[in-house]
Amino acid sequence: MYDTLNLWLPHEAIKESGYLQRVPTLLSNVKETLIQGPGDVYFTGNILGMSASISNAGISLKGSICKSYLNDNFKTLTRQDTQRAIEQLQDFTHLPILQADLRRIDFAQSFTVSESPQSFFTFLGECNHYKRLTQPKSLYYQNGMRTKLFYNKIAEGKAKGQIIPSIWANKHILRYELRYTSRLPTQFNKAQIQAKDLYNEVFYMGMVERWILEYESINKNNSILDKMNTKQIETPKDFITQLALLQIKEVGIQRTFESIEQLKAQKQFKNNEDYSRLKATIRNLCKTDILTESSTLVAELDKKVKQVKEYCR
Repeated sequence: MYDTLNLWLPHEAIKESGYLQRVPTLLSNVKETLIQGPGDVYFTGNILGMSASISNAGISLKGSICKSYLNDNFKTLTRQDTQRAIEQLQDFTHLPILQADLRRIDFAQSFTVSESPQSFFTFLGECNHYKRLTQPKSLYYQNGMRTKLFYNKIAEGKAKGQIIPSIWANKHILRYELRYTSRLPTQFNKAQIQAKDLYNEVFYMGMVERWILEYESINKNNSILDKMNTKQIETPKDFITQLALLQIKEVGIQRTFESIEQLKAQKQFKNNEDYSRLKATIRNLCKTDILTESSTLVAELDKKVKQVKEYCR
């Protein structure tokens, strides 16, 4: 389930290996750049599908560990595959890759789903401590340290000119990805995170738990019905509630929340807490039984995400 990794080997860890002279000879598409004075050289290129940067400071390897080992990232690395992939990099470079520090970890899974991936985005609502950003074929949740991403894997592959696996022909593929992009030791409450930790069973299962919990922390939107349900109208308040829900459906739940954010930017209310209270009111309104129902797409995705834990060891 690992995909993109950023690995860092500082000079102190590899200075005895003569890496500055040896490793550049292993690179494909190598480029040499003189940074400052004589002998201060910066090399870039590729090693086993990973982008490599080599300098006096150390070696950086970035890219999809899945693509490095399996030649594409449509497949999924098991924990054991991850170990073999890291060891393959170590054997090829003759460097202590197992001790490399992690500066980014992407953890992901692709699902075959019943409808287009974009159909699911409407029902994936806001998430505390994240900014929600929509694109035509992807949905992002971002903060300063992590990104959650849902996207159309087929569309992404075609955009990159990749060959789509035949087993995915004429199917809808939704990918859910969790990216740890900064301050990893702080996020994992560890002094250091190294490449060898990736396939440690406790760490790996912890990654699966985090991936599931991050999905569950997203507020899931109900479907709002297309017209009033007069059987559910017993009081004037019921009528106003259904009227409000029909307007929210027309505008869109997320655009409604965006309107509240615009009010906040304009400092429309005197009390800052009024914006969060208003959002909570709308969120609760959209969960009522009067004119809403749980989305079958959310139920489908909930099930698929939870099933991952059953076979990921």
